Amino acid sequence: MTTPITAIQAFAQSQGVAPADPLRQPLPQARDKANTYQAIWNRDLPDIVRRQDIQVGRLRLRLFDSQPAGSVNRPVLVYFHGGGFALNGLDTHERLLRLLALQSGAAVLALGYSLAPEVRFPGQLNEALETLSWLRRHGAEHGLDGTNFAVGGDSAGANLALAVTLASRDIGVPLPRFGLLLYGMFSADLQTASHRSFGTGAHGLTSERVDWFWSQYLADRAQRDNPLAAPLLAELKGLPPQLVIGAGQDCLLDDSLNLARQLERAGVPTTLSVYDEAPHSFMQMTTLLDVAVQAVEQAAQGVAQALLPTFRQAAE
Repeated sequence: MTTPITAIQAFAQSQGVAPADPLRQPLPQARDKANTYQAIWNRDLPDIVRRQDIQVGRLRLRLFDSQPAGSVNRPVLVYFHGGGFALNGLDTHERLLRLLALQSGAAVLALGYSLAPEVRFPGQLNEALETLSWLRRHGAEHGLDGTNFAVGGDSAGANLALAVTLASRDIGVPLPRFGLLLYGMFSADLQTASHRSFGTGAHGLTSERVDWFWSQYLADRAQRDNPLAAPLLAELKGLPPQLVIGAGQDCLLDDSLNLARQLERAGVPTTLSVYDEAPHSFMQMTTLLDVAVQAVEQAAQGVAQALLPTFRQAAE
């Protein structure tokens, strides 16, 4: 029986590539391997009307929009990519970002944040906060509505999306209208049922690698209890609606399940959707997996429902 993970592995093998192994490769080599592996999922890119790189000091931003330059008051999804804080970048998520922009009707503004361990927590969180500040102050110069935005991300990027929302709440700046959290890395607890079931390597991401990612992101183990580093430990009251998408064959699945329960207990409107057969990072693989196509459509619909009614009301 062909499952998503076996289809992924067979296709990667046919292309002569394999996922990076940063535990057994020098980090520069692992990053190159990760980029080579991700490139096979970013072929035959869908056309997008507007794709623009924006450099703001140390911030590396990339804007995707189905509407041309000169459009105004565009709703925005601010997106943070996955890769354990140590791998990947804007290019590795190009197809996913284009699809989210095309299918949601919102612009997508992606941050290519500094990687660990060269920069550690809270460096990436500070860059995420700076991105939201730039959007509020200067987004209109690029046709973007800095008052009508969502945040989202996958894996480590979902961690940043949730953490930047928490930090925004705590410092009293405007919150996003919506959160899109894709198979997030929300806790450093490696003793969960999903880690025991899926963390050995047969399903892609391993618990050992997750532990290594945490060691790169955080300067010491005590920071694993910091709620802005591990937002599953945070007080979640007062957050905007969240869509939590989990992968059923993922060692991080319990992070999503536990987060959804805690969000609901905190009174946060929450939708949880688990794609049972899917492994970690599956939504980047829309060229191969029907389940990835379905999940991207759900994610884009969630963004559209959160942002487009406000956009339409402003235009009337």
